[in-house]
Amino acid sequence: MLDAHGSWIKRLLLNEGNQPGTLSKPSHVLWPPLKTGACGAGTAQERSRSPRDEANIADFWSSPKDLQSWQDEVTKHRINFQAQLVLPNGQRSPGDAPLAVAFYFSGLGHEARDILKMDWGSFASCPFILIVPQRPSGRWWFIDDDAAWGWVEGEFCQELVEAFAAWMNMMIDHPRVDKRRLGLFGFSAGAYAVLEMFASGLVPISRLAVGGLHGHGQPNVKHIPQKRSAGVVEKFEKFLQRVEGHAGAEHIEVVHGKTDKQCPWLDAKKIVDALTKKQLQLGCPKVKLRLLDAHEQDTFSKRNKTHHDYMKAAFMRKEFFKGFFADKVPHGEANMASPKRPLPSASMPSASTLEVAKFTVSTSMDGWEEQGFQIFRKSGFVIIEDVLDHVQCSEVLEDCRQMAKEIVAPQGAGNRGKGRYSFGVASSTGSILHREAIAKHLLNEGGRLLQPLLSQIFFDESDRLSSFSCYSGGGDFVLPGVEEYQHLHADMQVKKDLDKQMPPPFLAINFVVQDLTELNGPMRIVPGKRERDWRNQKKEPDRWRCSRLCPVPAGSALVRDVRILHGGTPNLSEETRFLPSVEYVSAWFRATHRPDMFPPRRCIPQDVFVTLHSDVQQICEELVAEPGDDTEDMSPDDDWHSKVWRGVTFWCT
Repeated sequence: MLDAHGSWIKRLLLNEGNQPGTLSKPSHVLWPPLKTGACGAGTAQERSRSPRDEANIADFWSSPKDLQSWQDEVTKHRINFQAQLVLPNGQRSPGDAPLAVAFYFSGLGHEARDILKMDWGSFASCPFILIVPQRPSGRWWFIDDDAAWGWVEGEFCQELVEAFAAWMNMMIDHPRVDKRRLGLFGFSAGAYAVLEMFASGLVPISRLAVGGLHGHGQPNVKHIPQKRSAGVVEKFEKFLQRVEGHAGAEHIEVVHGKTDKQCPWLDAKKIVDALTKKQLQLGCPKVKLRLLDAHEQDTFSKRNKTHHDYMKAAFMRKEFFKGFFADKVPHGEANMASPKRPLPSASMPSASTLEVAKFTVSTSMDGWEEQGFQIFRKSGFVIIEDVLDHVQCSEVLEDCRQMAKEIVAPQGAGNRGKGRYSFGVASSTGSILHREAIAKHLLNEGGRLLQPLLSQIFFDESDRLSSFSCYSGGGDFVLPGVEEYQHLHADMQVKKDLDKQMPPPFLAINFVVQDLTELNGPMRIVPGKRERDWRNQKKEPDRWRCSRLCPVPAGSALVRDVRILHGGTPNLSEETRFLPSVEYVSAWFRATHRPDMFPPRRCIPQDVFVTLHSDVQQICEELVAEPGDDTEDMSPDDDWHSKVWRGVTFWCT
């Protein structure tokens, strides 16, 4: 990792006569004065190491009330901090064993003295040294702007990260420090700082915990004033790249509020995914995740308007410190002894050839419907972000998991290839629209939000009308550990005289209820290509095979013409990937009266239908169950293993 930070390496290799960093207090020198000496070639730690007599070393944590200071003679950055020894309640002495160390980076509202006043001893699982640096003046830690919008407008300061790394290495270069148990933790802005330090690879950190995390910039410009939006997404992408380059840790814990408005979970989850991705590649333990409900936060009242008050709920827990400082196998040995097989580098997917951003618009943008329509008309699909919120995604995801339990056979054979399943077998109607969360959030709320776009897509120039109806609900899911690609295919073909581009005969809206990543089996899709473009191909082109829909954030909707070529990819994650859908048919195609398709199966119970908005009811009239229909027991089809799922593939000849 050090090679990635050439500025530090160059200063280490240049014999410029710089003396090492100086540690002092305002009133006296804490340790013996540091000797002046050349900073010649050597390791990263040599930059911060004090050439002192270990017999005369003082315990820097012995004066916890004092604000101590250290200056990096290379960068001239000064770092102020406080430190104290934390003993579990009832323990009077730390004993002779080496001491664990925890660096805490605070949010913008806390000073070091505030953190040290907290009752850490009530939760400590072992004696440890707590070191709390002060945030540099005028900085959002490692961003050069501490104003309200500094985290999106400011620039990243690599030099300051290097200075903090030199200071931290100096602090842990103490004979009482257990270098196997070095931890970083922080909340909010402090969580951001922790992630930058961990990503740098310049300090041998083995334990990491963050709460209320955010990054530098934001994955989208939602809620960002237009005058401040320039470069916001690009900064976040660079931040994620830094995070993805981390060197692994024995323990990583993330705590986040489900209802956090200041640091939305859907944004934070992208950071968690970046951490997890590299952990899995390195064969390290998966990130431990705790999501807090609103009532679990430190303040559960109107005062907590942003739902961002849960620092104590995150860290001031006995369970937290038991996990944080647990004795673990050293990192190198852990990789060898772990019962979980690390993902071989050869099996890691190549980078996607699909520039997802070019096919994406957000409902928060002005004129998103027109922009989305233009993308769809050209490519046959479009990704619409910000269709569902976190609560909607969570409830639909839970419904998907329940259906999967009913569908998956013990051997995991799948009905669309090994480990791949269609939701259509979840009921005897071949649809999932009878499920409460599906009907409420996808058909009613998500579908209604997308109706302006659907109206443009289904607009027929011949009669100057836009007419369409809902056909069914389905989608698919793929189990973890599936390493095979699904064959490339189109869900529908029509004969030549019916094969007009617009409006399409049939449309599927796949709702993204989990982030789609490189690892969890995202759909691959080939823009603008149909079955006729595939027939004469002997082998799928590499660029098509790598044309994966990722990253795509949860809450998005993939609106696609089902004639466009697509297929499944390996799910190398540890979780099932779900992609439920709602399907629509154009009026002109409905008028063909295909006997194997029409009339559609009546799949919406009366009690669900009455909860739908009138606009949605109008396009679902053919789907509502007639009085007396048995819709109470829409159980999975017992004979689904021998059948093709209704609604997946239609061959129109």
